[in-house]
Amino acid sequence: MASYDLQLLRSQLPVLREWTYLNTGTVGIMPDPVFDELMAIMRAYEQGGHTSQADATLGADRAKEALGTILGVPADQIAFNRNATDGINTITAGFPLAPGDEVVTSTEEHPAMVLPWLAACDRAGATLGFVELSPDPEQLRANLSKALTDSTRIVAISHVSCETGTRVPVQVIRDVVGPDVAILIDASQSVGQFPFSIADFNADFVIGNGHKWLAGPKGTGFVWLAPGSMHLAPPVYFASDTFDPPWSREHYQREPNPAVKYAERASRYEMGTRAWHLHAGLTAAIEYQAALGWDAIASHIASMSTLVKQELARLPGVTVHSPMDWEASSGLVTFSVEGLSGVEASAKLWEEYRIAQRRVECPSAVRISCAYFTDDEDVSKIVAAVANLGD
Repeated sequence: MASYDLQLLRSQLPVLREWTYLNTGTVGIMPDPVFDELMAIMRAYEQGGHTSQADATLGADRAKEALGTILGVPADQIAFNRNATDGINTITAGFPLAPGDEVVTSTEEHPAMVLPWLAACDRAGATLGFVELSPDPEQLRANLSKALTDSTRIVAISHVSCETGTRVPVQVIRDVVGPDVAILIDASQSVGQFPFSIADFNADFVIGNGHKWLAGPKGTGFVWLAPGSMHLAPPVYFASDTFDPPWSREHYQREPNPAVKYAERASRYEMGTRAWHLHAGLTAAIEYQAALGWDAIASHIASMSTLVKQELARLPGVTVHSPMDWEASSGLVTFSVEGLSGVEASAKLWEEYRIAQRRVECPSAVRISCAYFTDDEDVSKIVAAVANLGD
């Protein structure tokens, strides 16, 4: 159980007065203190304009520092964007694919991973292949070994499956693919859930967002790029900070035209006037949960997700598809109800029981999210509702 005051936290989340909220894996809910700080930051920037822009950009810089601390990387290796989809597209748009090349992703990825790579393969005449995920390192090694070919150029896989909540041992991928195949990890469903270090991934790129488990503002995504891998994702949008040296008329408005050199810094992907105040608000969200303690949050999520899996598994006709072991799983719990599709079961839970969750496609099932604020009553409500779904 949490070592923080759970009921106090829940009192700061107004939606819990009307809903059983088990959908953090889709959209997190922001507590009152964070929301109040976000509104103050937004008011200052939107009403102060250029006079307050320095404060807004400084707030965004602080968010990079805070996020870098969580991820175990320097802040200057992180580029901010709107969401994980932006991060994936940042990589796919410039990644050097050629006819006959292959990209490997998994059978449990979000469309935001699959579709950008599918488009990139279509443009280049490359192919997109799929591998089955597993929480077992040796099984994942075997699955990857079967899926890889001499034409594989990048493996793009989630750290936590958005379909089943399986925690994937992505640290073994490098051993299988070797040094010449790039690795992209989607950490959208892990950052804020439990501690990890990007260094352990041995990846080239890691993407994620702040609006899920960090419960930050919507529109706060990020991409991390390994210093030696930035050349694999040349920019496809261009602004002053994209180039080295940065913009000056003396340098760039002359003939003959100067040679184009891309800056070797993550900020080269950040374009123009942006919603710096949103990322400044992300700082408040991170600091709020950091004060609770990341280990305490992970312990609480582990306790709640384990409890709900055990209780659901006891119900006749209910199948739990998420691994039971916490080390192989996450706060995402996926289950199916005999005789009902995921769409049907999800709709009933929304409409008849006011339980926020979502359906998943493969398997056709319902996915719930146990977050830092989930309590025993939430578990009791979802279990009782599921028990009555077939009636």
